[in-house]
Amino acid sequence: MHDTLRRRWRTTLVFALLQLPLVWLVALRYTPYLALPHDAMGIAYLVLTWIGHFGMLVLLGWLPLGILALVLKSRWLWLPATLLGALGLCALLLDTVVYAQYRFHVNLFMVSLFLNDKNGEIFDFTTSTWLVVGACVVVALALEAWLARRVIIGDRGRRLPKGLICGVILLTLIGSHVVHLIADARYMRSVTQQVGIYPLLFPATAKDFMEKHGWLDPRAARAERADIDGKQAQNLDWPKHPLSCQADSPPNVLVVLIDSWRADEYGPKNTPNLYAALDASGRRYLDHFSGGNATRNGTMSLFYGLTGNYYAYLDNTQTPALLITQMQKQGYAMGIFASASLNGIGFDRTIFSSIKSLRLRTQGPTPAARDRQMTDDWLAWLSQQEHKDTQPWFGMLFYDAPHGYDVPADAEQPYQPSVQDMNYLKLGPDTDPTPYFNRHRNAVHYDDTLLGEVIDDLKARGEWDNTLLVVTADHGQSFNDFGKNYWGHNSNFAAPQTHVPMILHGPGVDPGRVDGMTSHLDVAPMLMRHALGCTNPLSDYAQGVDLLTPGIDQPWVQASSYLDYGIIEPSRITVIDGAGQWQILDHRLDPIPGAEFSPAVFQAIQDFRAFY
Repeated sequence: MHDTLRRRWRTTLVFALLQLPLVWLVALRYTPYLALPHDAMGIAYLVLTWIGHFGMLVLLGWLPLGILALVLKSRWLWLPATLLGALGLCALLLDTVVYAQYRFHVNLFMVSLFLNDKNGEIFDFTTSTWLVVGACVVVALALEAWLARRVIIGDRGRRLPKGLICGVILLTLIGSHVVHLIADARYMRSVTQQVGIYPLLFPATAKDFMEKHGWLDPRAARAERADIDGKQAQNLDWPKHPLSCQADSPPNVLVVLIDSWRADEYGPKNTPNLYAALDASGRRYLDHFSGGNATRNGTMSLFYGLTGNYYAYLDNTQTPALLITQMQKQGYAMGIFASASLNGIGFDRTIFSSIKSLRLRTQGPTPAARDRQMTDDWLAWLSQQEHKDTQPWFGMLFYDAPHGYDVPADAEQPYQPSVQDMNYLKLGPDTDPTPYFNRHRNAVHYDDTLLGEVIDDLKARGEWDNTLLVVTADHGQSFNDFGKNYWGHNSNFAAPQTHVPMILHGPGVDPGRVDGMTSHLDVAPMLMRHALGCTNPLSDYAQGVDLLTPGIDQPWVQASSYLDYGIIEPSRITVIDGAGQWQILDHRLDPIPGAEFSPAVFQAIQDFRAFY
């Protein structure tokens, strides 16, 4: 029988397809962490994804063999096939073990952590465990070698319907993505909560496209499934025990977020209204960090008190923040106002997913115009509360003008020189950042004038002293601060993007300055304890501490982006990217030669799994 290229491609493809039963068998180890669906859509997605996604992973694993077949004869080709097959099975098995412990999949950082875990702080394997691992590797190699020789050299399995199997894999893969596309747009939790279980799965979404073409009403779709009494995510141990929360005289709570507001943009010139109202009577935290360098992560950390590695699971399961559901249960009126659309960043299906009549967006042609309209709408909403029962209210005002570098032409602009139009294509390593930074500060100044109206209104209504006010940002903003051409946010974890203002005011808040390191993760525990009267230990529902703890000073804080994680310590930042690559940097983003993982890194990894 001639050892042709066509024959080698055929036999290696058969060898790959014969891995499918083994892959599906090993992948059963993910099922304990899968909330099994009970509706047709969820079951369809489970079946289609199980067949299509793992089938596609197997076909992708065949590609290296297909390339090697160009240069290797069958009598040698079985050797790399054996190694690839055994490596793939062992990698999948290892991933199931890592996912069971940490709820994220294997990456290079986990490998580096394992190699640097000299004291067994994260991985503590017994001798019997090592023996089992070794036995699994030996069995996998023996099984794959036997199969590879029979199929690639012996040409067994010629009758296997290769084209039909590949066609089924392709069709089920497409069907899986179509089902997710529809279910995501309709807020169907039975489908979306399955996504994080599978390794290397990136499902399709098109909610905005469907809404734009009139195929979807997002408000109706999400309101249909909003339920404050709905069961929390099945595989999330959060809260660890039922919450016991009841305040005798609950205060109003108002959270003010200014998008991309830096810590050095607070003061008598930049924010004169906030400064006049809060500097003497408020509690200001001087070394406060957001839990993220992007809107989604920073705001999530503020409302949940959880680190960013939980976001995907909370999003997939549409699990609301406990802070919000407890307020609803205690009868708070909910006034959620944001300049940018809430569904654009997913807060409609995470933080506020339990609120049926959620206001998703504010009308207006520009960020500054929307900020103006949002403020007017808030003042009107608060006026309506006076005519209702004496229930407390919760408000959120999320301003967006600095994020868009947007300042109305007739607004005061105290910082000059300032660009009048943002052209991101002009930004580079040699660009003078001053005019752009000034534009940003002028946008913050504009929002400060609107907040002056909010504060004056609270005082006029007699609500000021009974309102627990939190003023902060979702994240900061870079202006090439260290000469490394970083502009904007979501690119690093240095102070310009993570160090943000944090000011508290209201009942139970002693004025003053706090020098210790604090985090957004400390805000939800503070509100749960002091506004809602929750008596549970904080470890039942949050990874932070109470922001009002006397002498608070965290030894390290954690921040995340859409893909990366940063562990911020006073002298260093450890960065782990989405692929598992890691760096240890100083606070000017220069690598620290010879630096090794600090105890904070090992503690952070332990904290990542606190509620799984």
